[in-house]
Amino acid sequence: MFRNNRFAKLVPELERLVGEGNVRTDEAEIAMYSYDAGMARARPEAVIIFNAIEEIAPVVKVLARERIPYLPRLAGTNLSGGTIPLKGGAILNLARLKKIRQIDTAARLALVEPGVVNLDLQKALEPFGFFYAPDPASQKVSTIGGNIGENAGGPLCLKYGVTADNVERLEVVTPEGDIRTWSFRDPGPDLMSLITGSEGTLGIVTRAWLKILPLPRHIRTVSAAFPSLESAMTAVTTIISDGIVPRALEAMDRVSLEAALNGKHSPFPPATEAVLIIELDGNDAVRIKKEMNAVQDICNANSCADFRIAADEAEREMLWQARKGAYPALARLAPDVLVEDGVVPRPKLPEALSQTREILSRYKITAGLLFHAGDGNMHPNMIFDRRDLQEVKRVKKAGHEILKACIKLGGTVSGEHGVGVEKRVAMNWLYGPAELDFFSRIKRAFDPLDLANPDKILPVAEEKPAGSAGLTDKAYLSPEARGIIDELKLRARTGGRSAVTCLGTRLKAGRIMEGAKVLDLRPLAGAPEIDRENLTARAEAGLPLAEFRKQLKACGLDLDLPELEGSVGGLIASKTFPGVRRLLLGLDVAAADGTLLRLGGRTVKNVAGYDAVKLLCGSMGAYVVILAATFALSARARRGPQEEAVPFDDAFGPGDYQRRLKKEFDPGNLLNPWIYRETSA
Repeated sequence: MFRNNRFAKLVPELERLVGEGNVRTDEAEIAMYSYDAGMARARPEAVIIFNAIEEIAPVVKVLARERIPYLPRLAGTNLSGGTIPLKGGAILNLARLKKIRQIDTAARLALVEPGVVNLDLQKALEPFGFFYAPDPASQKVSTIGGNIGENAGGPLCLKYGVTADNVERLEVVTPEGDIRTWSFRDPGPDLMSLITGSEGTLGIVTRAWLKILPLPRHIRTVSAAFPSLESAMTAVTTIISDGIVPRALEAMDRVSLEAALNGKHSPFPPATEAVLIIELDGNDAVRIKKEMNAVQDICNANSCADFRIAADEAEREMLWQARKGAYPALARLAPDVLVEDGVVPRPKLPEALSQTREILSRYKITAGLLFHAGDGNMHPNMIFDRRDLQEVKRVKKAGHEILKACIKLGGTVSGEHGVGVEKRVAMNWLYGPAELDFFSRIKRAFDPLDLANPDKILPVAEEKPAGSAGLTDKAYLSPEARGIIDELKLRARTGGRSAVTCLGTRLKAGRIMEGAKVLDLRPLAGAPEIDRENLTARAEAGLPLAEFRKQLKACGLDLDLPELEGSVGGLIASKTFPGVRRLLLGLDVAAADGTLLRLGGRTVKNVAGYDAVKLLCGSMGAYVVILAATFALSARARRGPQEEAVPFDDAFGPGDYQRRLKKEFDPGNLLNPWIYRETSA
């Protein structure tokens, strides 16, 4: 049954677009699409099945015309309720769109449709000697479209980056049914990276150009057994801080290990409480052996009871089956599993572990603990029975407390599973009102009618419990940064326009609109805040890159970038080196009206909210004013072949979506007004 007759009248028109029988409204079909791998439930009004990419945009145009909400869906393996139709409407089933359209080994690209299963792509690449790095545990069933929607991770992402780092270009059907193709290399703000991780709320990915990599000649996999999780986590932190970057660095506790073994004899000592799976790869066997010896020394120094290198591919595969099979194995122990996905800075892992165990004990909950340990990403897998309402309440409360603990330790509420429905409330704890409003403006710019997967990611009600993060506090800013904010507030009150310098925006004669007053960021050049143990550093926007690198090298650290001139802020805002996006973890920025925003953070994985940090690469001081940036560092200089810097020209022609964002962020066109000359209040 339809919830309204208007939708019923659309069936003939929709079937002309997708074919007879591909608009499903029967009760069984509706029931099947009312849930996913999360806990939420909601019923759609119809399911529309597509046989060709070309059918998507016309259908979206019809739904937009009729103001009917919709959401794209593929395998439905997400763990945050991201594909639940909270406002009814239509489910757009893209699962049949699974062609691998091109494998170009010379360009190192694969062009795929959204329904391609991750593992199927890996198998297709293998005969050519290539692989695609993101490898979530669900890769046997999860799809590339879903991986992009969630910005999925996986064990290999420690070395090779998450999905966002491995996407080169996207074709997107916008919420109004238009077709756009965006790359992070495009001049101007990075719209492509904004789509990645947006959970279908900003558009539907129809084609993806993915980065593929040559298979390494050598892979060495080791298991290391520890008498405690704490000693295992300390070993993890030491390995990374010593400059060793394994292909993967995973951890599992005794509960997870026993579930994965499923009654089989354990190859580890009886007192084992935690196992690390450490994998090194590369083409230099001598280097790998040297690093493996260093890893063994670190593990032994942290009470490792058993360190063994997989003798062959079969033994290696057994280890990975145990790790990737731990979640489904836990699902066999109880009717339901709630998986949390918090992230903390790596040095905080032991403390996060201690607090997590205390919370689980207090709520009397059994859980297996899995970690993408090298990333600081924790997955407490809490088993329960949803028919027991009291147990459900305990599990949810425990999950919320674990996420709050991650926030207090400087972390985030989601590293790879997304926000969806399940973690909307946690966004209130992680961000202040200003940041949430900023995200809302992004959503409004792309989807003014709020039809694309509505009521996801952003909280529907404000909740600020005691002890939550107060991210608009200016106390941590330098006096110079506070002065910039005060000046912006003053100019906003009078409608004064700013020509923001030191962000790569060369002030060419005749280009500055009349009345624009220089806002010089060069005074933002204080000493960087270097966290040697976490391999991160926060640097103010005006700090010259040469000086930044000099101070990093004095600490034995480096930026994995080519030698570049200019300032920290200029590097980001001008996007003269597009690859900077890989190293950016967080930004402190000021809006045109002087509102302070803290975007991103200090963790290497963070999918809580839209990726505004990458969006601002190439924004040229016209969206916000960059005050400071937090970077991921290398403990060793490991720059290999890099893409080259690109010539910078601030006269790029903004597209329609870049103009929409400008009007949302800076409706008075107060910041670098000549770039968006036609934009006005």
